[in-house]
Amino acid sequence: MKRNAPAKEVPSTDDIKNAGEFCFIVHLDAPDVHAGIIHACPCGCGAQSTSWFKGHGRGRPEWDVTGEWPNATLSPSIGIRTWTTPGGYHWHGYLRNGVFEEC
Repeated sequence: MKRNAPAKEVPSTDDIKNAGEFCFIVHLDAPDVHAGIIHACPCGCGAQSTSWFKGHGRGRPEWDVTGEWPNATLSPSIGIRTWTTPGGYHWHGYLRNGVFEEC
């Protein structure tokens, strides 16, 4: 069974508790610029992951953003690893039109 979740913006990382909830990371030099998101694992396990937007990853993987939040699309796919999945992904999929969709 696919573990999908709608994207839902919450005010801060302290409020990320449910599948698909996310909070924007702001650029350190420009607080009005979104540099990425911290998001809850779409399966609901409580793990969190970070997706940096193109141009803001500072050497880390980056994603292209199309559309308007919360109905945005990120590409390429998102792979979430946890300590329980050392050899592969715990969750792997896409954020498409505001829904985290598992592959």
